Amino acid sequence: MWNNNDGMPLAPPGTGGPMIPPPHPSYTALPPPSNPAPPAEPTPEEAEAKLEEKARKWMQLNSKRYGDKRKFGFVETQKEDMPPEHVRKIIRDHGDMSSKKFRHDKRVYLGALKFVPHAVFKLLENMPMPWEQVRDVKVLYHITGAITFVNEIPWVVEPIYMAQPLSFLAFEFPKCNFE
Repeated sequence: MWNNNDGMPLAPPGTGGPMIPPPHPSYTALPPPSNPAPPAEPTPEEAEAKLEEKARKWMQLNSKRYGDKRKFGFVETQKEDMPPEHVRKIIRDHGDMSSKKFRHDKRVYLGALKFVPHAVFKLLENMPMPWEQVRDVKVLYHITGAITFVNEIPWVVEPIYMAQPLSFLAFEFPKCNFE
């Protein structure tokens, strides 16, 4: 255990005893560092120029990051949405995976398993409300049919989203107590 100058052991931290042993007398204290003068306030013109420079650099960085990707002078266009029949055909064709023509796709299906919880969450999140007959949504799917995601988010804040079905049930069944 460490001993301080009076030979008493130090108390554990947080118990109120001496926390740091006193310095050894042979150590010399350094003079405190001199405080430099605070920097002068920039003039409004300098501040405006600095702000404009920052804005220009920010715009340049974002134009590189989010601008059109060019590969050898070719600008990639936005992909067209496929008709619903396309995804239906993929699911119908890949329904039976025991066929030999799908033996190379099994690795894709195994890799897609880790995304199934998110796909189910997006499906439940976009389920039609009781008063809706049908809800058309955009989907994002793998070309092999390994996984399909609903590619939309509900445009309602969460408390209202959670209260919508209950308000419908309270309207439809006024004699029931939904508490």
